[in-house]
Order: sequence, then structure tokens, then C-alpha cells
Amino acid sequence: MRIAYFTTAQDKKEYLNSPIELNPSNQVFHSNFIECLSLTNDVNVFVLRSNAYGNKESFVNKEGNVTWNYLQTKSGKFANITSQISNSKKIKDKSDVAFVDTMNTRCLLAAKNYSKKNSVPLIGLVTDNPYNITKTSSLSCDLILRTAKKCDGFVCLTKALNALFNKKNKPYILIKGLSKNSKVNKSSPLDYPYFFYAGTLLKKYGICDLVEAFKSLKDKKTKLVIAGHHNNDDFKEAIKDDERIVFLGNIDNQIVCDYENHSIANINPRPYIERIDKYSVPSKVIEYSSKNSLIISGYSSELKNVFEDSILWIDEKNSLSQRMEESLTLKREMINDVKAISEKEFSLDANNKKLQGFISNILK
Repeated sequence: MRIAYFTTAQDKKEYLNSPIELNPSNQVFHSNFIECLSLTNDVNVFVLRSNAYGNKESFVNKEGNVTWNYLQTKSGKFANITSQISNSKKIKDKSDVAFVDTMNTRCLLAAKNYSKKNSVPLIGLVTDNPYNITKTSSLSCDLILRTAKKCDGFVCLTKALNALFNKKNKPYILIKGLSKNSKVNKSSPLDYPYFFYAGTLLKKYGICDLVEAFKSLKDKKTKLVIAGHHNNDDFKEAIKDDERIVFLGNIDNQIVCDYENHSIANINPRPYIERIDKYSVPSKVIEYSSKNSLIISGYSSELKNVFEDSILWIDEKNSLSQRMEESLTLKREMINDVKAISEKEFSLDANNKKLQGFISNILK
């Protein structure tokens, strides 16, 4: 089967050499989803990069049975949008079905044109409530929801997202996320015990809470290692003058995996917010779930139902600092429980089978 895929994510080479800072969680999710589809299909990815790349001609990269088609970019924001939407009408490749990242209006409009011109069913990938995304205007959110109505089916993280996007009760499937097994190096990247976090460094997502919780620990030999993006003054102020806190910067995902596999615990400090919880699944926890370390995480109703008490949840009874103290002496057997659940629920193989069945139903 041939699949078209409209996204802002890029192949590994282009992502690592990007002159602008990109969203790693978006990159990881769509890269994993593309790889999942490619296990049994040929995937033609159409990449719509922002005007920040300047005036660039289109080009193609190929990896196995995934072809990465980079559409032309223009330096002006409006010029870039109109150029990419116009060029989407000229795509000659005809796939059996198309997928689109519904969180990006350029991707949605381009995919809609492609779908209409080629009479190809369009499936929307719904990963968040656009109204909950930082710096997304209400006008853009309205446009996203209006345009997504044209999709013929949806892949959603939660039932609430399906209810928000799928008003006409079209076919849908729930996939909370994907976890990719990575090669495990036997030796740790560090010669001391450490907690690990990789992700955004914005205060509202809990990074400063993590730093403060770490500083309160009785154990002074263990370090806190952080990798992430969106470095800012709040974060810099929080970690200054503490040599036990190691900041690696924004590093390659394979290197991140090395750190994740050898930590005492991988931590997701994002606080629980009820209005966001029903629309959101913390991808960081799913990423951690295939690794050889304990997980400490802010509460998630969706993932609590999956992992139950195999994860050290931060809640009203258990603070972040308490969970960190607990992990220092906890037996490691629960790591195997998490990994077994992850393999069943989030592996690429398991979800490829679900997606193949769903696509077949769409094509009937």
C-alpha cells in the first residue's frame, strides 16, 4: 500500500542539521508514526517547513521505503503558505490513503488539496486540543477545527479529542502514542548515579519544580541530568550555583536514549491540570516506558489506566520529592512490568497491525 503523509517533521539528517530549533516531541511522534506505517507500506512524506528556512527549492531524501519530499519554502510567511498550498495541488504521486498532522494549518490545507485532487481518503492525526497549545491564536484554532472536518477518519490520542474533532462520527481509532525500542549500551554514559529529564525547559511544564524537588533530597551524591529545548532565564536561575545539576543542552534522540536507559529514574514533572488532562497524553512517559529505568510522572488519567501503579505518580498524596526519595531504594522489578505493558500497547509492531485494519476499513 502507498501512503502519503503531510507533516512538519523531518528525516533524521535534516532534523539534526536544522538551522532553527524544532519541537523534539513533535519530531519524535511523527517520526515514530511514519516508521510504524513503513513496516508494511511505502510512505511518501511531504514536509512543509516554515518560512524561517528562507527561500529554498524542493528536494527529496530517501530512507528505505520512506521518501521524504521537502516542499519549496519562501522567506515571507504568507508567501510560504500560499506557495506550499499551491504546490500541493501539483503533487503527481497518487497514494491509496493520506495522513495529516492536524495541529498545523499549512499541513491541513495542503493535504486537503491533495486529497481532493487525487480522490484519496484523508486521515487526520489528532495529538492535542489546539486551544491548549502555547502561542496558537484562537483564529488558527478555529481554522484547524474547520479544516479537519474534511478528513474521512481520525487517529486520536483520547476519546475527548475524537469528540472535539469528529463531530460527524466518522471512523476513528485511538492510539495513545508510540514507543520505539532502542539499542541499549551496556555501560552508562556517566560514572555516577543520576535522575534524568529530557524535554521542554519552560517553567509551566514543571522543570523548575523538578529542580527544587531535587535540591531538597537528603542524598547529595546523586545528580540531576537535564536535556532539553527552549532554554530560558527561569531555568538558568533555577539551576545556577548547583554543581550536581548537569545541563546537556538539546541533544540527539539516540544520545537521550542512552541517558534514559541508565538513570535511577526518568522524570516527567509536568503538573496535572484537569482541563488539559482529558485531551493530552504525556508522550514523554510513553517514550520512557520502553527504557530500563523507573518512571516518575505527573498524574495522567489516560496512562494511569494503562500502567496502574507501575509508575510512580505525583499526586496529592505523593509529592515529586517524595517519589524521588522513594526511587532511590525501590526494587527494580516494576521496570519489567512497565516494559511489558509498553510492548503490548505502544510498540510499532502492535500499532502497525491496528492501523492496517483501520486503513482497510477506510478504503472499503
